[in-house]
Amino acid sequence: GTPAIKVLMPALSPTMEEGNIVKWLKKEGEMVNAGDALCEIETDKAVVTMESSDDGILAKILVEEGSKNIRLGSLIGLLVEEGQDWKQVEIPADVSDPSSLAPPAAALTLTPSGPSVSAPPKLEHHLGKLQVRLSPAARNILETHGLDPSNATPSGPRGIFTKEDALKLLQEKQKGKPSELKPVVSPAPPQPTVVPSVSQATAVTSAYPRPAVPPVSTPGQPAAPGTFTEIPASNIRRVIAKRLTESKTTIPHAYAAADCDIDAILKLRNQLAK
Repeated sequence: GTPAIKVLMPALSPTMEEGNIVKWLKKEGEMVNAGDALCEIETDKAVVTMESSDDGILAKILVEEGSKNIRLGSLIGLLVEEGQDWKQVEIPADVSDPSSLAPPAAALTLTPSGPSVSAPPKLEHHLGKLQVRLSPAARNILETHGLDPSNATPSGPRGIFTKEDALKLLQEKQKGKPSELKPVVSPAPPQPTVVPSVSQATAVTSAYPRPAVPPVSTPGQPAAPGTFTEIPASNIRRVIAKRLTESKTTIPHAYAAADCDIDAILKLRNQLAK
């Protein structure tokens, strides 16, 4: 095969770790000069045009338009020198790196089907938690001992599952099966308890006036009340969200409230209004 010049995902901003390929501006077999625009890449800051650093013919596009989250230094295309047969380009052995880019993407879509036992049930379990409304102390006890709150009736105000309820549930479990307390640490026992909680969570959902996660709206139809539209986040918005989360989680916060008696002001306001 014809020896190739590698085209790698460049760092187009100081904080860039990965990028999305928005559009290829050259086609396979097209002549490219150094400095020519090769493709448009969306970084964490903006969409930037990537320029070729070599002369040659674009022989192979390894990462198609619309590909997302491509790591820096990943192989995205191959050039061959002018006058050589670009159709017979030799694909380097380390293409397994970018082609491993495709498998992770594929893996991402496949993994839910494989370990679906562990992933979705977790979500459903959280749904259950959302609807049961745990106090922080109760949540800690339940998570430590792998207990399922959906079987017990909460006694707190506004249906909150309190620490006392959690301790009661723990006592019942210890009375029923004392041997189960130790194995809870291993990840195997919680799974059977989590899986049924899917049906329990859905049962709880139907009992509530509205589900914890509203249904997605149908494209092309006016959004019904209670539905939401999911728009994929751009790299820029993803970074903004990341920074906002960091500012909330890494900086100490304090909240203050004050009650004011404004009866006298309201009386004065009425007089002035008259």
